Amino acid sequence: MKNSTYHMLLTFVFIFSGLFGSQVVNAQSDMDSANTTPRTIAVSGNGTASGTPDIAYLQIGTEQTNSDPAAAFSSANDVISALQQAVVDLGVDATDIQTSAFNMWVQTNTDNSGNSTGESTYHAQNMLTICVRDVTQAGDIISAAVNAGANNINGLNFGIADPTALANQARDIAIADAQARAQQIASALGVNVGPAITVNESVSGGAQPLAARAFSAGVGGASVRQGQLSVNVQVTITFASDAQAT
Repeated sequence: MKNSTYHMLLTFVFIFSGLFGSQVVNAQSDMDSANTTPRTIAVSGNGTASGTPDIAYLQIGTEQTNSDPAAAFSSANDVISALQQAVVDLGVDATDIQTSAFNMWVQTNTDNSGNSTGESTYHAQNMLTICVRDVTQAGDIISAAVNAGANNINGLNFGIADPTALANQARDIAIADAQARAQQIASALGVNVGPAITVNESVSGGAQPLAARAFSAGVGGASVRQGQLSVNVQVTITFASDAQAT
């Protein structure tokens, strides 16, 4: 009986010790995991660089009306032919002229009461997109097109043919901004900024459209200002960090 009791107590001690030991190991493992979790600082930086446009895209054309669809169509073609010749004479390469829209539709004419008069008007629209590689000529090209019969200008968009240099400049500014933000945060928290772990970026920017419509015939050189274009870069950087030495 005594031996049986002794064995039972010994078994209980082993079981209890095993459970307690497991809890100690698990607790130590959690502490080790917490100690090995990397410390990081994640920040965003912004950079903007501006430059003068060196290219322009002009959308210009004509809309002609007539009770005879063939006449409306022919009139639109005549204007477009004259328009193309006018801009080519100013030095625009024919390969930089592209038809961007050609539409024809019929309008039922009505009286003041809204009743049909039994007559119809046909609309023929022909639009071109012209790449202007010398932006200083944009105003003269618009004027020449209008004098040739253009009566529909949908937009003039400026751009930069190769924005790589501006994007690089904006990126450098954005990275410096992110580094400064990370350093400020680290100083306030009493830690050091380590190397970058991850970097993500977003690039935006482009031409702002200058719209115009219904220029009257016989105008002089159109007043056009290309202004400045901006390229914006945003970076999100995660830096490693560690405690400052005491």
